[in-house]
Amino acid sequence: MKKSSASQTSIRSRDPERTKGEILTAALEEFAAHGYDGAKVQKIAQSAGCNPRLIYHYFDNKECLYLAVLRHIYAEIRAREEELQLEALPPDQAIVRLVKLTFDYFQGNTVFLSITRSENLLGGRFIAQMPEIQKMSAPFLDKISDVLKRGHADGLFRARIDALQLYVSIVALSAHHINAGHTLSATFGRDISGEEWRHERRQHVVDMITSAVSVAESTS
Repeated sequence: MKKSSASQTSIRSRDPERTKGEILTAALEEFAAHGYDGAKVQKIAQSAGCNPRLIYHYFDNKECLYLAVLRHIYAEIRAREEELQLEALPPDQAIVRLVKLTFDYFQGNTVFLSITRSENLLGGRFIAQMPEIQKMSAPFLDKISDVLKRGHADGLFRARIDALQLYVSIVALSAHHINAGHTLSATFGRDISGEEWRHERRQHVVDMITSAVSVAESTS
């Protein structure tokens, strides 16, 4: 006999962490595809296979669910960056690994780019309500600054390189070809979504950033 919707909801509510995880996964896709204003709680519930009442039970409302999505995607990328252990690497290796991780992360996590692009169109108003994102990001910027200082002390890097400026450059070089892929392909008549082109792009970004911080390049 097929269980009723109410019965299914009761069973699912007994495993709240799994249910919340399924809702969050569905919400990631919905907000990535339609932005905050276009996303529908009903569609998120359908994708998660739950009753919409459970979403409101666990997340209160659509805004709180969106904030949870933002918190999740930023916590995830910060965790991946933490795994690099930049402080334990020689400075030149640390910079290369940071660039490769950022490039690969964006390539494999276009949901992150879609949601942050949408949030930018909203003027960053939701992230502005979330001091925890700044709190989780500040230590990572400090680690980049430490790498740059160590690189300068070793005679490898130029002096007075701003860590935030450098990171923003890495992000821009690693993401723009994804964000503007369709228009760039149409403009220049070349498909830049192919694996070979992306591989070349990855190495180009590594070369650009290492050249930008290098003492040798700055004095040539």
